[in-house]
Amino acid sequence: MKKLILALLPVLALLGGCNKQDSYLYSGIEAGTLGGGVFTSDNGTKMTVVGNEEKFDITSTRRVLISYQTHPITDPVHIDIDVHGLLDAGILEPEHARSLPEDPSGSPCQVTDAWFSETYLNILVNFTGKEADKHTFSVAYTVDEENLTFRLGHDGSQDTEAGNGTMTVFLCIPMYEPALSFDQYAQSTGQKPERPIPVQLQWTARTLEGGPLTLQERKGSYQTPAVN
Repeated sequence: MKKLILALLPVLALLGGCNKQDSYLYSGIEAGTLGGGVFTSDNGTKMTVVGNEEKFDITSTRRVLISYQTHPITDPVHIDIDVHGLLDAGILEPEHARSLPEDPSGSPCQVTDAWFSETYLNILVNFTGKEADKHTFSVAYTVDEENLTFRLGHDGSQDTEAGNGTMTVFLCIPMYEPALSFDQYAQSTGQKPERPIPVQLQWTARTLEGGPLTLQERKGSYQTPAVN
């Protein structure tokens, strides 16, 4: 199972939601591509970063999640923003599995949000520890004619220092590569899905009593891209 070691930025207070503040001023949280001082959201909106008090790297091209506030908007084609928070994306390449574990496995974490963009399943995950770069994440999946199920793996066993700090990571599972075969059942039977595939997401968490358990959420349905 391919693992990705994530060097996390400090958790910042992200602004909640995409809230209209007045007729020409907005704040929100968006996922997209940042590079050369320009942020392009997943819906295609381009925004120029003019405020960056935390001195985030806004020149390197990469996928990110940002919290921001616009300057007064007078031209919808030219939007200036101040960036208040930024998380670099960890891209996880899922590995196909014959089955997923029924019992809890791995280090606990908590999925706080998950949503689809055109090409990714995006996941926000909280976990506890002290040294973020010693935590690894991976993902496996199973698929049949009814469901696509992802199982998020988290290994924090190398973080041996005592610490109860909460850290956040932004993970993205690609949904566009034919090699990932998330419509494998249809391909193997020579069929093409005529409807979106229901998607489920699993992870290991802890009960209030401290014991592990497997949590599962249904994250809606995903339409197989035409390129597949």
